[in-house]
Amino acid sequence: MQEICRFVVSPVDFDRDWDDLFSTYWDSWKDPLQATGQLTFPRIGTGGKAEAAAFTATKIAYLAAARADVNQHWVKLEDGRRKSRGLSGIVGGGAWTLHRTNSFGADHCPSREATATQEDVKLPGPGFEPGSERHGLMQQLYQQMWSWHPRMMNKAHIYGQALWVLPEYRKLGAAAVLMDYWVKMMNDSGLEAYLEGSHMSTPLYQKYGFILVNYIELHFTRDNPSDDWHRLVKELQSEPVSIMWRPSGGKYVEGKTIPPCTDQPRAIKL
Repeated sequence: MQEICRFVVSPVDFDRDWDDLFSTYWDSWKDPLQATGQLTFPRIGTGGKAEAAAFTATKIAYLAAARADVNQHWVKLEDGRRKSRGLSGIVGGGAWTLHRTNSFGADHCPSREATATQEDVKLPGPGFEPGSERHGLMQQLYQQMWSWHPRMMNKAHIYGQALWVLPEYRKLGAAAVLMDYWVKMMNDSGLEAYLEGSHMSTPLYQKYGFILVNYIELHFTRDNPSDDWHRLVKELQSEPVSIMWRPSGGKYVEGKTIPPCTDQPRAIKL
């Protein structure tokens, strides 16, 4: 019988852990390589010197952002068996930001169809050439994907930004160990939490008390789009993004608990 891996979650030491941690983050995005990843991280999955340079620049930018925000928390997931062989034990991680006050000031709710904001999106890292097709597509993606933030996250909350494990650890219970750690932190804080869920991650989050509030239906426009644009848009629209909410303490009763931005519980479906 195969020995079960023993995993440990702990806060990241930016000086000692960052290179290994971000390598696992980057690699997790490459398998499977999805449209969102290709628009978030230029050159990812392309190989060679171009990807290596993009990886290094993105790693440095993410570290600077993490150091600059004292409310942003990063954790690492380590496999003790790897460490015992003298290898880096980091096989996954997570990140979230704790907001003690309302960062937005808006007070209305998201519809199923997202409304894009007009603010330019600047992600950490080198980015795409302004005016390029992928730059425009990235802008439209994140403007729509984040459009619900000021409408719902208008009081103290935790925002989940990342959770990942290396592909070879996805069926070994590694993600569950990360979630156990994060759930304890959320419960200890007494705050509600929000995140965007993919088709892969939504079922996992639901097991830990997150409620699927709505889907974001993405719409894109472009004059004379290329085959690459059509391919990316088709993939993005085939897997809607979930808006997910976890009430304080994970206490939710369908038909009784009132979801955010509503004045009554959801009807129980028979």
